[in-house]
Amino acid sequence: MDMIGKILGNRYEIIENIGTGGMATVYKARDRILNRYIAVKVLKDEFSNDSEFIKRFQVEAQSAASLSHQNIVSVYDVGNDNGKHYIVMELIEGKTLKEIITESGKIPWQDAVKIAAQIASGLNQAHKNHIIHRDIKPHNIIITKDGVAKVTDFGIAKAVSNSTINAFGSTIGSVHYFSPEHARGGYTDEKSDIYSLGVVLYEMVTGKLPFEDETPVAVALKHLHDEPEEPIHITPEIPKALNDVILKAMQKEVGNRYASAQAMYIDLNTILRNPDDITLKDVNNRSGEFQTQRIPIVGEMNTKEEYKKTEAKKKNKEQDVDDMSKSKKVTKSKALVRLFAFLLLAAVVFLVCVQAGKAVSTMILGTGSTVEVPSIVGYSEEEARKLLEANGLKMEVQANVTSDEFPVAGFVVYQEYAEGYRLKSGATVGVRLSKGANKVMVPDVSILNSTTAAKLRIESFGLVYKEEFEYHETVESGEIIRQDPKGDTEVDIGSEVTVYISMGSASGDSGLVKVPSVLGKSETEARKLLDDSKLIANVTYVAKAGEADGVVISQAPEEDSYQPELTEIVLVVNRLANGTTSGESNSGNDNANNPTGNESNNSGTPNGEPTAKRQVVIDLSNAGKKDGFNVKVVLESNTLGKKIEYEATHSRSDGRIEVDVPDIKGAMLKVYIDDEVVSEMML
Repeated sequence: MDMIGKILGNRYEIIENIGTGGMATVYKARDRILNRYIAVKVLKDEFSNDSEFIKRFQVEAQSAASLSHQNIVSVYDVGNDNGKHYIVMELIEGKTLKEIITESGKIPWQDAVKIAAQIASGLNQAHKNHIIHRDIKPHNIIITKDGVAKVTDFGIAKAVSNSTINAFGSTIGSVHYFSPEHARGGYTDEKSDIYSLGVVLYEMVTGKLPFEDETPVAVALKHLHDEPEEPIHITPEIPKALNDVILKAMQKEVGNRYASAQAMYIDLNTILRNPDDITLKDVNNRSGEFQTQRIPIVGEMNTKEEYKKTEAKKKNKEQDVDDMSKSKKVTKSKALVRLFAFLLLAAVVFLVCVQAGKAVSTMILGTGSTVEVPSIVGYSEEEARKLLEANGLKMEVQANVTSDEFPVAGFVVYQEYAEGYRLKSGATVGVRLSKGANKVMVPDVSILNSTTAAKLRIESFGLVYKEEFEYHETVESGEIIRQDPKGDTEVDIGSEVTVYISMGSASGDSGLVKVPSVLGKSETEARKLLDDSKLIANVTYVAKAGEADGVVISQAPEEDSYQPELTEIVLVVNRLANGTTSGESNSGNDNANNPTGNESNNSGTPNGEPTAKRQVVIDLSNAGKKDGFNVKVVLESNTLGKKIEYEATHSRSDGRIEVDVPDIKGAMLKVYIDDEVVSEMML
């Protein structure tokens, strides 16, 4: 479903898709109440239909919202709009740590330590609040343009960890960072996050993962049984202390890891000050001489009793060997026979394990060979798709993003799996396509006769509207003289566009008045203030339970702007109950003779929508490139925001259609055919 232009929770206006993951789609949005840009993560339908997952998700996301730390992405809100479950978060301008590692190969150890220390600091704050992430990986770490590391996805991570059926598809992508106890499906706590952070730090300084294999099951088994190659052997320039910190965080035995994220944070900061100041004993001890050690073996020795029996068998075997050596009763030929039998048995066990692993892998991933992912960054969408298909892979466009490196739209700027990564034949590779450089063409608003329409038009292009007033001998007061930059000029998104408005002749009365602020005023007070300023009130009533009753909750044009005398100022007054609002008399009210407002053009519906309507006619006889197309009518106003008023599929044979829209003075009405603007008009 296309979410662009939708408003969630009657507050968050979806602007653009900025990313898609396994569980959710992330959008850039605008908070219409606080007037700021935020990120909205909307859960995919397969998770929204799982009541158990949603229950856990809401609890954990609300807990995450209580966290406040410079290294944790802030969660502002959690909601549900007609079955669309979403999280509202801080909008971060930057890259994921995974993207940085993919681009750089590996990160200089000093920078890696700084990033890891920030992650540890954020985790320490979460752990103190009894919140465990359970999915720490570079994909969930965002690095801002200022180099600040921010951990995200606390709520989703824990909810998924507790929903084994729905989460399994997501754990596949995270298995490279799982702790042994997590891979085993056992109890996980704060120490699991520390292990995962150790893996992330390992990948940052070496450019590779500690454990890799063709299947997730094989990777999980390596976490359980194998020791990683020491990072200092891969990257000799890192300090020995850093090598030891990584290995200590990645200890398989929980008790041998750092006691807390704070303890790891302290060691990381000490390394930055003096790399030779830390000596961690026993980190590299592989001989089993730790004071307390529990050997976890999947499918074997699951109880202490079995472990004791196995140890007893080992001692008996050693004793037998000693006895045979001492008594010299075993001939050389018998020893060779026994050795051969032992090797044969070992080979049989190995083959059984291999076949079992293949069976489990096949059961989870299906049959088929693996193929190598080619590099497709810099290719056009069509070329990239063909190249992947030639290698037995599929392509999925996850998002369209701005890119100064690839200013021509339609070229691949990011691929989900790096070149050389092996995937099952037929697997899908997610990509992001360039939608052009971070530039935009300035719209020409000099021809518009309303500053409100000019403001809406400029802001719809991601630009900042600014007003300046000056005298002009020929342009009437209140009308637009010019704009700077001019229309069709290419500028950076977020640039200011100054609109110069005439104050009339310098020798005469400009006829302009400054609009007062009437927000929070009663209707009577607002009307008087506007009347004193020689302005006319055009009142629309709505019913919003979250706002105070009987007061102005929105006005357009905005306060402190200059408007010609007798300009209509659209006011939105909140009226929760029928009849006269609290503290109001009927004097000066357009609905004085109609308390219910049911027939008045200024009345409102319980959902906060004005009932005053006007009819627009759309001619479809020459519309669309094909005989079936989507028609969408969108209304934009300063008072009620942006809303889709009509959407349906039509054909050219439908001819002229009539659409009823709210009659809001100064609002901008746009008609879209297949998501392209074909007509605009100001009401």
